Amino acid sequence: MTCYWHPEIETGLSCSRCNRQICPQCLVQAPVGIRCRECGKAQPMPTYDVRPANYTRAIGVAAGLMVVGAPLWVVLDRVLLGLGAFGSVSGLIAILFGYVVGELISLAVNRKRSILLAVIAGFVIVATYLVSKLFSPFAFGALEVLFVAVGVFLAWQRLRR
Repeated sequence: MTCYWHPEIETGLSCSRCNRQICPQCLVQAPVGIRCRECGKAQPMPTYDVRPANYTRAIGVAAGLMVVGAPLWVVLDRVLLGLGAFGSVSGLIAILFGYVVGELISLAVNRKRSILLAVIAGFVIVATYLVSKLFSPFAFGALEVLFVAVGVFLAWQRLRR
């Protein structure tokens, strides 16, 4: 018997899936035995196999979160500061919003993970924060920006590879 890809090489090995004869140069070691080049191709884990439809869904959820999040952020900012809360309430809202954005986008894409999903989530948090500050009478603060970065980090951790 000779190798399927190298007919000049005699072999006693065969693919455990398709039973083609293979030589040691052509074999791929798999958890279930040796495979030929075609049967032994590496498959991405389903968690990291993100399709364009997943990105479309993530962008839709992101847009919805921005539309709902910015007014809600302004209202929470005004209410909590009106109740005498300290000046970094908006930053604390950013941490909560970061967690919520990461979790909702993750749920929308069936718990898939990719760098682009994490970038989408980070963009939503920063853009929503900036839009909320356009309608908020309160100024930017360095501590708030730090909290926004923590919110982005939380979302990033939830969605990154």
